[in-house]
Amino acid sequence: MKLVSVPSDQGNLDKNKGCSQAPGQILGGREFEEVQVVPANFEETDQVIYERAKEVLGRERALFVGGDHSISYALVKAFSETSKGKKALVVFDAHPDCVQFFKPLSHEDWVQGVVEEGFVEAENLMIVGVRKVHELERKYLKKKGVRVLSAVEVKSAGGQARDKLLQLIALSEEIYVSVDIDVFDPSIAPGTGCLEKNGLLEREFFGLFEPLLDSGKVRAIDLVEVNPAKDSGKTLGLAKRIVERAVEGMK
Repeated sequence: MKLVSVPSDQGNLDKNKGCSQAPGQILGGREFEEVQVVPANFEETDQVIYERAKEVLGRERALFVGGDHSISYALVKAFSETSKGKKALVVFDAHPDCVQFFKPLSHEDWVQGVVEEGFVEAENLMIVGVRKVHELERKYLKKKGVRVLSAVEVKSAGGQARDKLLQLIALSEEIYVSVDIDVFDPSIAPGTGCLEKNGLLEREFFGLFEPLLDSGKVRAIDLVEVNPAKDSGKTLGLAKRIVERAVEGMK
């Protein structure tokens, strides 16, 4: 299993500048590779991320650490093209990230890009922990049939939320998991750009993350939007625990 740093925050629309510094701090002390981003060139950086991810995923499982959430578009594209089974995408995020669709894709619309480009079928996409949705996004998700587990549902009906996730896992052969740190409540993850109250607690997150890892079907994970410049130390500590569990679960 490969650890890969993707230190790009070019797609954050100036909302989380500084998250490019997170990979080195999260992965410090571990052996990892780093994608060489192209400064001030979003499109070329996207291509470099895609090409490196496709090379890595063609051989082995991988955990990618960003960076802002726009990197996931290129990563999921690489996953899709190297996957040999029925694909699923599970996204932990406070936001659906499907505001609009035009390239280059930002951290606000990469999910819509993944669906529109056909990297993963909409019915095989689940977004977990959502609690702020634009009306245009709400209509898009309903039209496409994207599975959504709101933060409220995870908190109030954890067993049912887990069952819905298990259903998707059972229908899938290979899974990509994307973790935006803003899925967590700001009280435990203050170091990010788009804080939304009433987020997931650590036990609620791991109650859903663990079944994914235990399935043995996860081929790739990304962890994004951690910003050391906005952090008290809590967010980096949480990110390191996620990495530790992911490494154990993907051996």
